[in-house]
Amino acid sequence: MKRWTARIARFVVIVLALATLVSLVAADAWWIRVFDFPRLQFAILLAIAAILLVATRSKQLFIWLPVALLALAFQAGQVLPYMSFMPKEAVDADECAAPDRLHIASLNVLQSNTDYQSTIDYVREEDPDIFLAMENDAAWTDALSAALDADYPYSMKIPQPNTYGMAMWSRLPFAEIERNELAGGGTPSIKARVQRADGGIMTLFAVHPRPPRPGQDSGQRDAELVLLADLVRDSGRPTLVVGDFNDVGWSSVTETFQRIGQMIDPRKGRGFNATFDARNPLMRWPLDHVFHTDDFGVLRFEAGRDVGSDHFPLEVELCLRSSEFAPQQEAPDLTQEAIDDARDELEEASLGGEGPDAERLTVVDDGDEAEAYAPE
Repeated sequence: MKRWTARIARFVVIVLALATLVSLVAADAWWIRVFDFPRLQFAILLAIAAILLVATRSKQLFIWLPVALLALAFQAGQVLPYMSFMPKEAVDADECAAPDRLHIASLNVLQSNTDYQSTIDYVREEDPDIFLAMENDAAWTDALSAALDADYPYSMKIPQPNTYGMAMWSRLPFAEIERNELAGGGTPSIKARVQRADGGIMTLFAVHPRPPRPGQDSGQRDAELVLLADLVRDSGRPTLVVGDFNDVGWSSVTETFQRIGQMIDPRKGRGFNATFDARNPLMRWPLDHVFHTDDFGVLRFEAGRDVGSDHFPLEVELCLRSSEFAPQQEAPDLTQEAIDDARDELEEASLGGEGPDAERLTVVDDGDEAEAYAPE
């Protein structure tokens, strides 16, 4: 028994060490990028394997234990900043006057899910100022519209049958709102200029790019996030981005998005708050995000309850007081490496890739690339 335990522990170390190395490869192939997601699960398995190696006095312990610990250090280092005992990237707002508050809830409803009432009940219970739904087809859009339109008089609805529909309901008026399709492939996004109670304007982007999976590389997702970051930088402040990124906060692409867009991640230091997969407690990671400029403080950030989807809702309450919060926090630095990474992502996307409508992954050169990615 002891011998077999040691063998299994060594096998786990070998497999996860190789997975760790593969995940470091800068390529958009789906079978590489999927290793970005289960960092926490890999770290836990590596920790268990390392303990078993020591407990069983495994053969060649001097080789396998360092390999396990190195892989563990890398995997744990990726997810530790999100734990509740770590420093927060976004500052807390201890209190906030009603006109400065913003309450957002977002949910990937799961198009095949037909339990419309659970989501309707959830929205009424949570009572956000803005609700973003994703994966809404015509049936979902009709059901939510019938229930929410009376309480949320401002909306944009983009029902689609391809699991990339999107709809936004708001109690706050839209000064402007537009649909975009940043990287083709039938994946819309929304840009809304939202009018606050005091008459001020803030910009909100909603996004849901395609995930890396068999038959679909990550180039489309990565290009969309980089192009979105450029739009965020041009939109002025205050600005928020919300949606199902089909990516995790610790990935290199989302880090590039943060640096180019100069956005703050309120999840860091507030707990893992995994939003997917709601149906599998062993394989969960945070795919749904809110990012914001340094104008906001955070009143609440958490994953919501199960509503029948494969995602949990994401619930965020923010306070907008630029003069108070901006001096207390800052987005990750806009480095030359981030600029180079952004250019590389757009160049790779322009070449196409594996996946639906990959030939549409084109980037228009307007001659302003240097200006677009120059530090402010």
